[in-house]
Amino acid sequence: MSSAPHSAETTPSPRAHWVLVVDDDESMRQVVVATLALQGLRGESAAGGDEALRLLDASESEPLLVITDVLMPGMDGLTLARILQSRLRQSTIVLMSGHLSANSWWPADLREVSFLAKPFNAAALSALAHTAQLNYGRAT
Repeated sequence: MSSAPHSAETTPSPRAHWVLVVDDDESMRQVVVATLALQGLRGESAAGGDEALRLLDASESEPLLVITDVLMPGMDGLTLARILQSRLRQSTIVLMSGHLSANSWWPADLREVSFLAKPFNAAALSALAHTAQLNYGRAT
């Protein structure tokens, strides 16, 4: 992984989309990034919330998607999602978990955030990316 989310060589236009995957499980990060690469999306990954925020600070653009695990050491995914909601205006935020089956118990301020239950398949990831592409830039 590069230290910056994109460079001039990999970003042909300001609308070029990238995805940030945040999970303490390295193999999960690799699988999600590789799956999204098959759709032409460049992925960056972070092992936790603090690293994710550093990557975003170093980026010149917002990611199309931020996909973060809910249960992680240090900053959990719910806390990261709250921070991202206040910082990102165009990105779709997705919380994923292998321990939860729904987001109905989440605090009201996170009920609008998308949820992806682990294990998931490439089709579910593809559908998320497609929806995010349709919605990119619509939020204010």
